[in-house]
Amino acid sequence: MHSLQTLFLGNCYNIPQLPPTITALRSLVTLNLYNCGGLKYLPDTFDQFESLQVLSLQGCEKLVELPPSMASCMTLNTLTLWNCQVLERAPDLSVIPKLQIDGIPEQLADWEAEQKKKRLEDAKNGKPQLGGKQEAKSGWAAIKKGHALQGTAASQHGRAMSREELEARNNPQKEGGKGDKTSRGSPDGAAKDGSSGPAEPPAEPA
Repeated sequence: MHSLQTLFLGNCYNIPQLPPTITALRSLVTLNLYNCGGLKYLPDTFDQFESLQVLSLQGCEKLVELPPSMASCMTLNTLTLWNCQVLERAPDLSVIPKLQIDGIPEQLADWEAEQKKKRLEDAKNGKPQLGGKQEAKSGWAAIKKGHALQGTAASQHGRAMSREELEARNNPQKEGGKGDKTSRGSPDGAAKDGSSGPAEPPAEPA
């Protein structure tokens, strides 16, 4: 069970509350409590979840409050509250960087407005967010940066070699070609080096 990633308890109307030990599911990513109409309370141990990303409370008609520890569940990114008709209290969740909340009930309209206000203030003040921006500090980001530097150095070396090869192709006479050019350019090229054949014999005396 420790490797369980998805738990669906939909339409379980007779569950009044979840056991606190549910947070022992360290690998749990999705907890779906859709239409758990009898659920009144959630365990105040959400800060112990290590991987939880999706929490669906849609149709939890008797749920009264969200536990304070939910504000410390930093991996959470989706919270669904459709048809939570008597939900009256919720902690400050604006500190969770990537959280998207759907279906906030009308009785929490003031809470919703306060959450939006805090997020805007944090953005204006340049408050550092978690999530994606932490990648710069991670070991994987350092590895990717190292690969990028290696690739840049390799490409620069490749461009330098290409220029040298291009010069060699454009100047084929640069090395060892001057002698041939002189002999070909001379009008009596072969005669100058005395290799054109035997000389004519001298004329006989009269």
